[in-house]
Formats: sequence, structure tokens, C-alpha cells
Amino acid sequence: MKNLMINDPVYVLDTDVNASFVRRSVNALMLFFPITTFVLVPAIPGTTIITVLAGLLFAIIPLLPPITGKRFFFQELGYFFCVIIILAFSSQMINLLINLKLTKDLLLINKNNFTKTFFRPSLITQSLSLIVGFIIYLYVKNFSNNKVINFIYFGLRFLCFYALYEFILYAATGLNGDFLVNRTFGDDESSGSLFQTVSLGGLGLMRLKGCTGEPSMFVYTVFPFWVLAFGLKRKFDTWLLFICLVLTFSTTAYASMLLFFGFWVLYKRDYQIFLYGCGFIIVACAVLQLDAFHHLIDSVYDFTFGNKLGGKSDSSESRGNDFINHISFWANLNGWSQALGIGFGYVRSGDYFSTLMLNNGIIGFLIFSWFVLRNAFLSIPIKLVSVAYKLGLVILFLILMTTVPEFAYPSFWIYLALGFVLERLEISPKADDKQTVHLENVELRSVDNKKVAVSTL
Repeated sequence: MKNLMINDPVYVLDTDVNASFVRRSVNALMLFFPITTFVLVPAIPGTTIITVLAGLLFAIIPLLPPITGKRFFFQELGYFFCVIIILAFSSQMINLLINLKLTKDLLLINKNNFTKTFFRPSLITQSLSLIVGFIIYLYVKNFSNNKVINFIYFGLRFLCFYALYEFILYAATGLNGDFLVNRTFGDDESSGSLFQTVSLGGLGLMRLKGCTGEPSMFVYTVFPFWVLAFGLKRKFDTWLLFICLVLTFSTTAYASMLLFFGFWVLYKRDYQIFLYGCGFIIVACAVLQLDAFHHLIDSVYDFTFGNKLGGKSDSSESRGNDFINHISFWANLNGWSQALGIGFGYVRSGDYFSTLMLNNGIIGFLIFSWFVLRNAFLSIPIKLVSVAYKLGLVILFLILMTTVPEFAYPSFWIYLALGFVLERLEISPKADDKQTVHLENVELRSVDNKKVAVSTL
């Protein structure tokens, strides 16, 4: 890889105390974004650390004098409210006109009183979660500089170290070491953190989940930042996140890794990696012939791929049935309901595609997809970072649409906003090696959301 050289340094320091306060506050939020199973008020499931702090910051920002990014913050927030209000009222008016009838085979978020179709309580509660996520997105997009990247990865490190602590404790003692979880869901107040184990050749291991609730949510939270770490050349974070992803024993993680590595080898044209991979496969095949490892590998394959590809696992079977039920219900609706849905937050399937299609219709699906995938066209000046970010974005979108219907996780919104932070970087490759520096030794600042000056740390 070519070294990266900064342009002629121009120091642009924001001396505004209020702007610095907001920027530092946003950085602090990033330390807590992966923690979703611990709430400050147990009676209210949504009071995670980051959502409470984000709410407090939102109450302060209007009181501050004009600062960099404030106007864009409220401008985008206004557009956002216009869109969700129009979609919400349109779908509810249609529900009244057609006298919508819900069925018991739908996975309603509020399972009780499924006969209520006009402004169900879940529309309000889920909209609040969406609003909080979007506000966090605006914080990072409008008030952050590249320093926020370090805080994001510090938060991910805490998540990984806590997850590894749980994993090691269970392997050594057979005990569940999760002492942070206090979040519950549903009328039965089930735990917000699933304790899942896997037996590999008779050896019982815990699937990594950390503070995210379950292994698939861990993958959803970590995976795009792991891909981005390749572009940012953060070797420690790359290996730490990789080890944790492997220990989730998640089909989603392994399939996404195969997709990423396949593209990365082709993009980098580093065919040595391909040769190393072939060598690894040859060695693995030889090891598989040994009885001591045969059952271990078989159990790993059956758990992560075999049962799910064959439709034998409970998760894949239920997800498939839910997808069919929701898409069938949507297909039998009238044209207006197919276009605008029955209401945001009404149903929650095992995938976000059928969830979004039924809740918000084709129009809602197109708006959401455009909002996410438009980041694939951001002009991130560092080519390797640009490729890594956009590849992580596409895989994140695929994970969301197929396996994890969780739109409210802060990690999702932070990753989207991070693209605009990366776009404000301004580094260009030059041939003079005496003046080259690596990315991690470069600080770039921005003013008014525009590409501006670069300064060395």
C-alpha cells in the first residue's frame, strides 16, 4: 500500500468553547454505544446510557449560541420529522378507510389487542426509538471530526473485552458472567441478553454476545467497523474484532466474512492471500482425517451452516415462516397499503425487508434504502478507506435486511454518520516518502461540514 501524505498543513482550530463542548460530548457518547443490555431506568427499556446522554445533550444544544453544524442539525431533523409524520398519517388514514384487519399469524410488537389498527401504541414507541437513533446520527454527522473514530473503537474494545471475559469465565467454570444486563423485553419481561452455548465435539462454549443481547446482534454491531478497520489500518482492532466475530459461531458472521474476504482479495489483487487460503484448506482437510478433530469440525459446520442451510434449525425455520406470512399479508393488501404500509412499528419479522415492506410499504422501503445506500456515493478522499467503508455499508445493509431487523441500534446510525466524517478528510498520495505519514498520525479538521485543512498531530 502506498503511504499517505498530508497536503500542506493549514491549521484551523475551532476555539469556540461551546462547539468544543458539544464535540467532546459526542465523543463521550461513542464510548457507550455498544452497551444495549444495560439501562439506567430498568422500568423503561429504552434508557440505555447513550440514549439518556443523547437526550440530555439534545436539551442543551438549542440553548447554545450558533455553533458549527447547529443549523444543519436542526435542518435535517426538520426534514426527518416531515417524512415520518407524512408516512405515519398516510398509513393510518388508509387503515381507517379500508377497515384494516390484522391476523394472529403476524408478529405484532404489541401482541395484545391485535384488533386495534389505528395508531397502535407500538407506532409511538418505535418512532421514539427511531428518533433517538436519527439524533445520534446527526450528532456524529454534524458535530464530529476525525477524533470520533478513536472513541468509537474504544467503545468497541470495551464490548469485545467484556465479551471475551464472559467467554473465558464460562469455559473455565460453566458460569454466566454477565453482571451488566438488567434490560427486559415484552410482557413476560424476558431478559434482554440471551445466554447461548454451543457444543463442539463435546466441549461446551458460550457464544460471544457481550453487551449487545445475542450473537447476531454482536455481529450486526461489530462487523462493519471490522471491515472499516482494514481501511484505517488499525491492526489491533482488526484482529480483536476478528477473533470476537469468530467466537460468535454465527452463520451471519461467517457468511459475511467469506463475502468480505472474497471481495478484498479481488480488490487488492493480493493473490498470496488466496494461496495461503488454499494451504490452510489443505492442512485443515488433513487434520479432519484425525478422529480427535473430526467430530469437532462436524459439530461446528452443523451448527453454523448445515442445519440452517437445510432449514433444520429453529431460527431459520421461524424466520422463513415469518417472512412468508408477512409478505403474503402485504401482497393481499390494497394498492395504497402496499405503497405506504400499515404503520411504522406494527410488526417485527426475523428480517427487516418483510418488516419494512409491511410496516411502510414500497415507498418506505425505497426511502430507507436510499437513505442508507446513498453513502456508497460519498467522496471519501482516501481510496482504501472509501472502499472499506462502502463495503462495510453494503454488508451491513444485507445483514439488516436478511437476519437482524434492528433499526434502532446506535451502531447502525453511527456507522452511517461516520461516512460524512470520513468524507471531510483531505489526504492525497504523493511520491516523496520523506514527507509521508500514516493515517493514524494525521488529524484533519473541518468547518461548516466542508472539506478544509489538515494538520499533523
